[in-house]
Amino acid sequence: MDVTTVTFIIVKWLVVFGLSMYCLFAVVIIRQEQLMTIVLEEAFEPVLRLAAIIHLVASIVIFFAAILLL
Repeated sequence: MDVTTVTFIIVKWLVVFGLSMYCLFAVVIIRQEQLMTIVLEEAFEPVLRLAAIIHLVASIVIFFAAILLL
């Protein structure tokens, strides 16, 4: 194995690790949104929930795309 291959493998695993941490962050956003809707009753709650769910789904799709493509 040469230096380029080892560097690529290290970068690949760092990217996958970073994206997995971002997926966990998206789950935390979902939880925070749920707690916020309990405390605050606003008219735009469905919009925030939809945005949080879209964010979670997008982060999961990007995570699996990175696993498949890298």
